[in-house]
Amino acid sequence: MVFPKGNDARTGRFGPRRRVLARLLLAGAVLGAVLGAVLAGLLLVVPDMSDPPRPADRPLAPLSGAGPLRLVAFGTSLSASTPWPAHLEARLTACLGRPAAMARVARSGAGSAWAETQLDRVAALAPDIVLMEFAINDADILDGVSVAASRARHAAILEALETALPETRVLLLTMNPVTGMLRHLQRPRLPAYYRMVRDLARERDLALADLAPRWRAAFAADPALVPADGLHPAAAATDQVVVPVLAAAIGQAAGAGACQTPPP
Repeated sequence: MVFPKGNDARTGRFGPRRRVLARLLLAGAVLGAVLGAVLAGLLLVVPDMSDPPRPADRPLAPLSGAGPLRLVAFGTSLSASTPWPAHLEARLTACLGRPAAMARVARSGAGSAWAETQLDRVAALAPDIVLMEFAINDADILDGVSVAASRARHAAILEALETALPETRVLLLTMNPVTGMLRHLQRPRLPAYYRMVRDLARERDLALADLAPRWRAAFAADPALVPADGLHPAAAATDQVVVPVLAAAIGQAAGAGACQTPPP
């Protein structure tokens, strides 16, 4: 019998080098099968599109005082790298009849775990309103944060803010859905995380600007508003969807009716 080069002619078994190669090939095959199964499972996941047909907004408690209104955008790249916080600041300054000052404690890729490390920064700013959004990155499967873990962290953050800033209003936000196959594969259960935010707002009697249903309707009505990268809306889109809703909510709490109508 002729054995392949590198085999033991007496036993017919692979020699040391061939055994190593065989094990590597076997490991590669197993890994490929596992990754294939995972990918197949993800492809079978139908994204949960069950955002409510109407926004589940909850109002801010009335604001008092006539001095500058201090706000903090506390969140992800959706707050860090898009201009809506600055545009909201300008809109509020114009419609409230007093200055508004917006600070950002936000970072690309940030989730609720990062948010827990930034509470001192937020407290040091002594804001009147904190606008908070971290669900979109907690929903990223690469971060491995379950809905339950995200809820627990959000609750801990809210409790810490209530303790450190008892007079501060927290305005929870749901943000835009993602678009495109890759973004859906990365965040297949994003609406479940947004439902968690709605549930927390209701259970803790907190204000909520439920932007996700508005974004979905806006994308359906005007495909030009769909983010080019599937995740980050352009400035023109946030000016149309985000700024008017937040200005109206804050203006209502401040008793400024002018904030509830679109600017000329």
